[in-house]
Amino acid sequence: MIWTSKKASLFVGTQIILVSSLYAQQRVEGTVRDQQGKPLQSITVSGRHSGNRTQTDANGKFRLELQRLPDTLQFRSVGYQPLDRQVSAGGSLTVELIATNRSLDEVVVVGYGTQSRRTLTTAISKVDGKALENVPVSTVGEGLKGKVAGARVYQSNNSPGADPVFRIRGGSSINKTNDPLVLVDGVERAFSGVNPNDVESIEVLKDAASTAIYGSRASNGVVLITTKKGKTAEQATITFDATYAFQQPESKMNMMSARDYIQIVRPAVALSPNPNYNTSSGYSASSGNDANSIYSTRYLQAGEAVPTGYQSMSDPLDPSKTLIFQDNNYQDLLFRNVGWQNYYVGVNGGSQLVRYAASAGYTDDGGVALGTGYNRFSARGKGDVTFSRKLSLNTAFDYSLTNSQEFENQTNVIARGLATPPTQKMYFDNGRPTPGYNATSPSPLWWDYTRDYGTKDRRLSLIGGLDYEIIDGLKAQVQVSNYSHLSNYHYFEKAHEFSGLRSTKASQSQLDRSKVDALLKYDANWNQGHTISLLGGYSYQQTDFNSFSASVNGASSDKVPTLSAGPNKTGADEDVWQQVLIGYFGRANYAYKQKYLLMGTFRYDGSSLFAKENRWGFFPGVSAGWVASQEPFMRDQQTVNYLKFRTSYGQTGNNSIGLYDALGKFTTDIRYDGAAGIYASTMPNRDLTWETSTQFDLGFDLALFNNRINIQADYFNKTTKNLLFSVQLPNTSGFSTVQTNVGKVRFRGFDFEIASDNIRSGKFRWDSKLTLSFVKNKVLELPDNGRDKNRIGGIQLADGTAFGGTAEGESLYRYFGYKVDHILQTPEEAAVARYDESARGWSPTDKKNVKGRKLAGDYEWQDRDGDGVISSKDQFELGATVPHTTGGLANNFSYGSFGLNIFVDWALGHSINHTAYMRYFMNTFANNYTLVEEVNQTWKNAGDQSKYARFTANDPDTGNSNFSRTSDVFNYKGDYLCLREVSFLYQLPDTWSKRIGVRSMQLSVSGQNLFYFSALRGTGISPEVGASTTYSNDYYNYPAIRKIAIGAKLTL
Repeated sequence: MIWTSKKASLFVGTQIILVSSLYAQQRVEGTVRDQQGKPLQSITVSGRHSGNRTQTDANGKFRLELQRLPDTLQFRSVGYQPLDRQVSAGGSLTVELIATNRSLDEVVVVGYGTQSRRTLTTAISKVDGKALENVPVSTVGEGLKGKVAGARVYQSNNSPGADPVFRIRGGSSINKTNDPLVLVDGVERAFSGVNPNDVESIEVLKDAASTAIYGSRASNGVVLITTKKGKTAEQATITFDATYAFQQPESKMNMMSARDYIQIVRPAVALSPNPNYNTSSGYSASSGNDANSIYSTRYLQAGEAVPTGYQSMSDPLDPSKTLIFQDNNYQDLLFRNVGWQNYYVGVNGGSQLVRYAASAGYTDDGGVALGTGYNRFSARGKGDVTFSRKLSLNTAFDYSLTNSQEFENQTNVIARGLATPPTQKMYFDNGRPTPGYNATSPSPLWWDYTRDYGTKDRRLSLIGGLDYEIIDGLKAQVQVSNYSHLSNYHYFEKAHEFSGLRSTKASQSQLDRSKVDALLKYDANWNQGHTISLLGGYSYQQTDFNSFSASVNGASSDKVPTLSAGPNKTGADEDVWQQVLIGYFGRANYAYKQKYLLMGTFRYDGSSLFAKENRWGFFPGVSAGWVASQEPFMRDQQTVNYLKFRTSYGQTGNNSIGLYDALGKFTTDIRYDGAAGIYASTMPNRDLTWETSTQFDLGFDLALFNNRINIQADYFNKTTKNLLFSVQLPNTSGFSTVQTNVGKVRFRGFDFEIASDNIRSGKFRWDSKLTLSFVKNKVLELPDNGRDKNRIGGIQLADGTAFGGTAEGESLYRYFGYKVDHILQTPEEAAVARYDESARGWSPTDKKNVKGRKLAGDYEWQDRDGDGVISSKDQFELGATVPHTTGGLANNFSYGSFGLNIFVDWALGHSINHTAYMRYFMNTFANNYTLVEEVNQTWKNAGDQSKYARFTANDPDTGNSNFSRTSDVFNYKGDYLCLREVSFLYQLPDTWSKRIGVRSMQLSVSGQNLFYFSALRGTGISPEVGASTTYSNDYYNYPAIRKIAIGAKLTL
């Protein structure tokens, strides 16, 4: 802003007049407490005649300047009955407020506004920002697991700083994204970079009536994050929060010791087709490893003492000889105990004219897995300026800088890296770490030594807005924002045993999202009970993206890890695009005596992703509510304090199609006859439009027993049509597939939330909150492909029927595999076993491979089609990867200055086929794959009642595939109960706090991810994510992380 001399003089003069008038004012001060005598913070205190206002501090104290006395002080806050107190002289007073139903009186953030829970007719869940306090979390999502009714929040990737996944009411799509729209202070962005300490509230919009105002982006629900803003106060409040946590894996595998490993592997190798592996160098259990081998096992020579760091044992094949070996636990080398720390400082305050909030924070996660880590610096500021009764300005910025190190491929580094046997040396004699069996099965130390990688992300949000009251009740609002995300990635691979190329990669991307929202709001009341609220608006959002990546190799030294050092340019790519979304939207709310409630909303969206003829879409929503508790027939009873029925119906869209699916794409990086060429690589489909979800919701809000119990419950039925599928094209078209709108899927279920005030007795208080969600799905329609139920994928049977894949009338997310009938106990039983197409049939008796032959100790698999042959057609449904039920339970206890909070959450109905764990039974990689302790429980003799078949050396290559196929042997119920959070708090007495010069001080001891009660305990993975396989590039093997923290929070 450029100030002229006249404007500057006027501004200074106004300030002099304002300051002079303050000296003539009367000062009133006091303390506001609740019925138990506890000080109340953030109570708004205002003078009815003067218009001045302030808020109470952390000790419940306030100080207010009034223009004249007598005046009436008004005390207002959500959750407490309003109170007016007449004052005729300055001085000090004590005020007691009576609590009301906090749940019903809370203010809920809705699309482009706020609304009281009492008048809300849609399905919206709210989590207060306080739920993220006093728990050691790096991201907002980590603190929301199990706390949102109707939303499943889970961690698919436990790498430091990784965001959890949100699934609201199951999602809406089959092939496209099911991620919700996330808005932080109205700006579309990811959770990443948002400091949990800055969050005021999180609202989750679940039904179509609440989300329709966001139109084409809202079919998967909307998450609204509101950050803290300045509050009027006599004195600014400064908060400093420091937390340090100890981190460790929540669960590990029980790996076999080197002694047991040798004891079981050497006899198995002796019976295998390759008995020479027991005597040759280069094998993990061999007696003949030399100094150049990465494995330590060898015979103790005559007269030789057992070397330092080695153990000894009798050779199980020849007890007259002594084997020596190292026993190295590579799981402990990969997963370490490390620290986590978080520091936060914030200031909040303001006057009638200016209110401000600012903060800075730093989080550092050392990374439990070797070679990983995360740190974040964040800064935020919010300012509100009131120029007059009609005009106000609001501004905000949010900046974060994160540095993270994450494995490119967790299957290789974790699942295969942990295949390193315990007998492998950690280091060569020259101090260099030993490699793994091959380049994609690295030992943890070797991987960390040979790689240098990391990602740096800068995120910046800038927001500015004006509010102007045109006439009484009619207000105009304009908000302009820009969100920028700059990401830099680098990767350097030193020369090593498997490659001397020194591969180097680097990439950079930048996303800029500019947005303008213009609103008109009108509120009116008339004729004793009629209330109307109207909203109309326009939104323009433009997203610009550009990225560049390059790769080289052939550098001459490990000391220059840059692109310029590599003479061989192996790749270069650049991507530039722009996307525009324009929306017109509106909402009308009507209430009669706050008893009969109606709402209608719409959005008319236009997206540049679609062709002109299908660019615009209309998304309406309606809802209604009836507050039955206000009817005369319910007034004379004391049990039900509040009862509201509500229903909604609406449509939303999903516009997350590919950039070129509708308009087509040309590829330009080809050469033809030595010249540059161009060809059409994506077939356009100008009829393509967005997926559309139609949702019906029926719910109620209920308060019982003097508002001690509050219930919010909803049933929903959501159907998505125009699903986006890739349809196969004939070869003559020149294209393999084209994207089309064909298909329909349904998600339905219920979600509810119960909050209870269990005990209020003297200084003791106990309250609870339960959330529960249930979702089922069914495919209703798929592209016509001539197959049974138009099945996509799956296995076809001889009679024309099929199973597996995706089919009409069946649910999503199922997977299939083999089922064990029994274990063959004797050679005679094995001789008449079913022919098994996957059995190699090696027998140590005749030393031959006879395909399909089984031996005693092998699994006999169930024969689905009854043809006497075990093949891929003999698979059964083993489970689903998505739970049908999720929930959480919080219990909060307080006694005087002490507090205890315990939170658990759970999920039911999903399964996990732990194929990565199965591989620790295989002894593959030429018998060099490590084993877990459970291998000791495999079948050994006739009559053994074991879960596991016989152990063979290299089961997939020379055995009968007992442990080399997806089956129910390693299929686990994913159901879990997690002791997610426990925090113990102590508030120092005010007298103690004053002695150290602070207003208040709180000490805490807390824990997160403390324990999973699950069938997967001891298998090294989290039960939160269902999976048809845990040995895949799409699965993250990083374990869940337990944190134990201590913290201190000071208020100045």
